[in-house]
Amino acid sequence: MHRLAGWVLKGVAGLAMAASLSACNLVITTEPTYTAADAAGAPPVKDGLWATVEKGCEVDLKKPATEWPECANWIVVKDGAMTGVGDDGEPFKVPFVLAAGDPRVMQIEMQEKADGPRLYIYLGVKPLKTDAQGRITEYTGWIVQCGPPPPKDYKRPDGKPQFGTLKPSPGMVMDAEQSGCTPASKAALTGAARLSERYEGSEPKGEATRWVRDGDK
Repeated sequence: MHRLAGWVLKGVAGLAMAASLSACNLVITTEPTYTAADAAGAPPVKDGLWATVEKGCEVDLKKPATEWPECANWIVVKDGAMTGVGDDGEPFKVPFVLAAGDPRVMQIEMQEKADGPRLYIYLGVKPLKTDAQGRITEYTGWIVQCGPPPPKDYKRPDGKPQFGTLKPSPGMVMDAEQSGCTPASKAALTGAARLSERYEGSEPKGEATRWVRDGDK
């Protein structure tokens, strides 16, 4: 779960897998909660090359991103989408919406196959720095969870593992397997994002995600 919380740089494949399994206490929807209109009036993420560098990682960010070590993850933000290379070496493109609100919530669109269903996963975002035009250039993020994670190895009455929370946040509707949830409203999603920041498994891995330079490498 920590790997997912470290933003979506190298963890996009992991997020897609978690979504397809509908596990790990994640807020997941099959329809978008937000559209571009929900981002209106709020500072956008600056286009360009972004990095999340793990603690203790030695990397020269002036070099092309393709030459960075594995401890320095990169992604390119452009025109409302994130592009990069997954753990399997395959390129990906992930549309997103960074909605206005407190906290900001990032909606990430996942699709494992070109003709497969789309799923939407959500991250809370805390901007740390902006440029002269007000665009976000550094932030931390965390996974939006359904509620406090269940106790370790907790079992459902039928003996199966309980992946989802035992105490859903207000407005969170648990699925039939009690493993994931959907929000009843935008307000409920914002509230869940606010609460999730302090849950175990939500915290980001490594340093803040930050803008490096213009361009795609």
